[in-house]
Amino acid sequence: MEDDYGLTGYLKVSAIFVTILFSISSASILVLLSKATAVSCAFWRVFIASLILWTVGLLRDSFGGFHPGGRTILYSIVSGGFLAAHFLLWMESLFMIPVSVSTTVVVTYPLLSVLIDRLIFKEEMSLLQIVGLLLGFIGVLLFMHPYVLAEGNIYGVLFSFGGALCAVGYFSMGRFVRKRTSLLGYTVWAYTSASVILLFYASVSGENLFKNPPQTYIYFLLLALIPMIGGHTLINYVLKYMKTSVATSVALGEPIGASILAYLILQQQMSVPKALVMALVLTSIALTISQEMKRPKENPYSS
Repeated sequence: MEDDYGLTGYLKVSAIFVTILFSISSASILVLLSKATAVSCAFWRVFIASLILWTVGLLRDSFGGFHPGGRTILYSIVSGGFLAAHFLLWMESLFMIPVSVSTTVVVTYPLLSVLIDRLIFKEEMSLLQIVGLLLGFIGVLLFMHPYVLAEGNIYGVLFSFGGALCAVGYFSMGRFVRKRTSLLGYTVWAYTSASVILLFYASVSGENLFKNPPQTYIYFLLLALIPMIGGHTLINYVLKYMKTSVATSVALGEPIGASILAYLILQQQMSVPKALVMALVLTSIALTISQEMKRPKENPYSS
């Protein structure tokens, strides 16, 4: 995964990114097919994934790289809090607006990552990045217009954008921790803390997480295995070697893949206005990230 490893390294990166893309594209469809609430989907997704990773870690004795007494565990728990809020807000939006709109808005987190990195580290932004950011936020605002949103609910767009903001915290914190500990050492604590937070939220809001039809748990299991293990966990893997905005750039393909699946499986139609705004937002993200990739590459083993 270093910066210059030749053909083998690039093939490995490509295989990982393709797996991530196909995995995360299924998430919104599985949520809607489950017919469960956003809280239930979010909880069971991270809870089952955490059980799987704890089991793998204990069987392989793979927690040696994690230091429970260090601050990494605290940062992992904070990351889990961002993850819980991200899933809760974004999954709730799926019941308010079409999959194409929800996924396009939520994947603006690479844009937000670039903006936050500039604010925190005082790095300069290129003109193209500024243009990309402006176009991206204009696109989000356009999604709220009745002509574009049509049958959707404006609160769904706001919820999805809130999910994007939380994703920035989750991935940024994850990048910091991943440079200091193993993949399993980070993910088990992040996913477990997210589970605990979602369980607490459910109890306070009166949500019964265990009163679901038996077939619904099949979708919960698929959510944990495909978009969580095959998607988020692999993104957390590459966060150790890439900038947050670059590692999460694979999300650019999620709205396209999810929209196709929503059309084929859920019969959700794509209108011309939605397609145009969707293209605007995705182009803005691609433009911003392409400039980020031109910056000096980091040492993958630096801490």
